[in-house]
Formats: sequence, structure tokens, C-alpha cells
Amino acid sequence: MWVDINVHLELMSASSESVNQVANASSVNFIATGTHPDQWRWLVSRTRYLAFGLHPHYAADSSDWLSLLEHYLCSHPCLAIGEIGLDFRPYMPAREIQQRIFEHQLALAKELDRPVIIHAVKSHTEVISTLKRVGLNRFVIHAFLGSEDVAAAYLTLGGYLSAGGLMTRTPRPRALDVFRNMPTYRLLLETDSPDLPLTGMIEGSPEHLPMIGRSLAGDLGISVSALEQLSYSNACVLFDHDFAQ
Repeated sequence: MWVDINVHLELMSASSESVNQVANASSVNFIATGTHPDQWRWLVSRTRYLAFGLHPHYAADSSDWLSLLEHYLCSHPCLAIGEIGLDFRPYMPAREIQQRIFEHQLALAKELDRPVIIHAVKSHTEVISTLKRVGLNRFVIHAFLGSEDVAAAYLTLGGYLSAGGLMTRTPRPRALDVFRNMPTYRLLLETDSPDLPLTGMIEGSPEHLPMIGRSLAGDLGISVSALEQLSYSNACVLFDHDFAQ
């Protein structure tokens, strides 16, 4: 059983029913991540494993989203928080707004003991300092592309790192060295569907996760079945689910 820890179901060109079917046929379970309140409402009945959060792209000064997020989390004990984080590219919302919203969600995750899926773009220093300040150690950095020093900081805090389709690209990404050298018990996999597709594909899908796994297993020098089992076990630990049931 493979576990894809980050799928944006509402952005897929195929229907949610079709995505669930092809994933199941490929022995993949996936977590559909929410990014804003309208999407949370849409996702509730679409698939089994969910994570809700306010993505930095939607960061805005409003109190409504936080109370709604807390309501969903309290109503669904297995719900994770994500995809949240900090993205400091020029066209994104103001940094101070992103920071405030990120910190609110981390504090909520700590209070309710929920795992967090984190988006970090041009912001690793600030994400790391915020995690330290809040004292959160139950998280994964999705689609990790950072340096070995940045990876070491996240791992020291108790975090996981997720590898996705970008690890299959040519030229080979430098972050492959991170995944070769990191503890295997902190490794997770994702497609970030429909974004970050494999080379030659227009759109990612959870059914492609075994292809990512085969590529990465070769890079790590382990068998595909070993990578499948360890990434599955790691997902079960972080998200406190048995994804095979």
C-alpha cells in the first residue's frame, strides 16, 4: 500500500469518483488537502482521508476561517491540518499576515494534537523559527527541495520530509542528496496532484505515486517494496491512521 500525503482533489481534471477509483486500482491511499473554507466544505464527502488548512495563498485578515477550521477539526478526530505554511514569493499576501495565520494554525494543531502538512517556499528560516516558538513537532514539509542544513533543522524538530514528482526530473535535483542521507523513518511520498507531475506528463495523479516510488527507490538503493512499506509505516505514524484498513 502506497500513501500519497498531498492531493488537491478539487483541481484535478477528473472527477473525485474517478480519482478515488484509479488510486485504489494502483494500491494508493491519499490525503486530500484543503486550502480554503469553500474547498473544505466541498471535500468533506469526497474521499476518506482529509487535511484542512488555510494556505498562504488565501491568507487574509478574517476571523471566520479559524472558527470554522476548529469546528471541522473537533467534528472529525482524524482530520489533519494542511496545507498551511509560508510562501514569500512577491505575488503572495503580505508576510506579516501569512505569519500570523500560520502561527494560529500551528497553535491549534498543538492544542488538538493534529499532524500538519507544511508548505514552505523561500521561507524555511521563518517556518523553522515559528515551529520552535510554537513547540510543534508533528509535521511534514511537503515537496521538500531545501538544503541538507535546512533538512537537518526540520528533522531535529521531529519533522518529516516528503518527496514528490520533482525527484524524478532531469537534471537530477540536488535535494536527492537529502533523501539519500536522511533517516528513512522520516520519509514520506506525495504527488501534489495535479501539480508537480512526472516528466512528460501534463497533470499529476495519485495513481502515479508508485512511479515516483520506483524512481526514488533506485536513487536510495533500496527495493521498491521496501520503500513502499517504510513510507506507508511512516504515514501511519505521523497521521495516526492505518491506511490499509
